Amino acid sequence: MRIAILADVHGNLPALEAVVRDLEARDVDGVWHLGDAIGYGADPFACVQLLADMDSLLITGNHEEAALDLAKANGFNPAAHEAIIWTRNSLSDGALSHLAELPLDASPASGVYLFHGLPGRPGDYLRTSEIAEKVFMDINDDDPRMKLAFFGHTHRKSVFTQLPGTPVTAIDPESEFILAQGRKYLINPGSVGQPRNGDPRAHYLIYDTRNSSIEFRLVEYDVKKAQSRILEAGLPPTLAARLSQGI
Repeated sequence: MRIAILADVHGNLPALEAVVRDLEARDVDGVWHLGDAIGYGADPFACVQLLADMDSLLITGNHEEAALDLAKANGFNPAAHEAIIWTRNSLSDGALSHLAELPLDASPASGVYLFHGLPGRPGDYLRTSEIAEKVFMDINDDDPRMKLAFFGHTHRKSVFTQLPGTPVTAIDPESEFILAQGRKYLINPGSVGQPRNGDPRAHYLIYDTRNSSIEFRLVEYDVKKAQSRILEAGLPPTLAARLSQGI
């Protein structure tokens, strides 16, 4: 199977639509989204609907949690806080009920695990090898068969790997690589809707279970259209400006 792994769409419909067009030429069998389909961008409902139309497997992110309980947005920066209030107000009761049903984590295949920030904690970050080592230990305690986990939240593509009994290594992800037998991996595809690695293109990856390969994809999209949608919605201009810079 070929699975598209997406994360952090953040209400950016032009970016998601560009990724969907890219997927149509990639012969994928399914889509997994790692949380934060909403927040920041001007089209939260349309993004959730488009993901649902593709029969995607969705898990919750910290922005879904905050939209359902605004108290969980207390640590957000002012622009993000304003955006999540706007997002909540723009979503129907039915859409909010759908978000409330999303799981925190998922295991869609044997040995594969999905989470947003950290397992069971969507708002926390996995940025360092030290944290990755703890995540490997925690997941292994729950399921020793786990060999591969995908996560989001940082908006930066990244790969952590460990051979059991050795230290965790953070590697600079190539555009495509093969998962080494015996190693375990934590992989972030980067963000579809708001990358923060200096590259404004929409980021996602394809996981091919047949040959154990990972392919990182970068997709051009109409950034100006996404920016216009944010400004027309009355959302903070900084949320529009950062899209063209990939920050």
